[in-house]
Amino acid sequence: MEKEIFEAGEIALKIDGGEIVLIYQGKGGSVRAGIAIDYFLDILKEKIPGTIDDTVIELLKAAIKS
Repeated sequence: MEKEIFEAGEIALKIDGGEIVLIYQGKGGSVRAGIAIDYFLDILKEKIPGTIDDTVIELLKAAIKS
């Protein structure tokens, strides 16, 4: 599954194959960097205090996988 999140000229942010991917496309070539969605969301969950966000993030992870 590939979903485009953001694109501005030469930079795009996408969800592709279970990763959040940042792509830069320039005249001389391109750069692609990705991070696993689950890993990113787990780090985000740790940084936000409280428990409501934990539930929301787990629901988000399940929705992205389906």
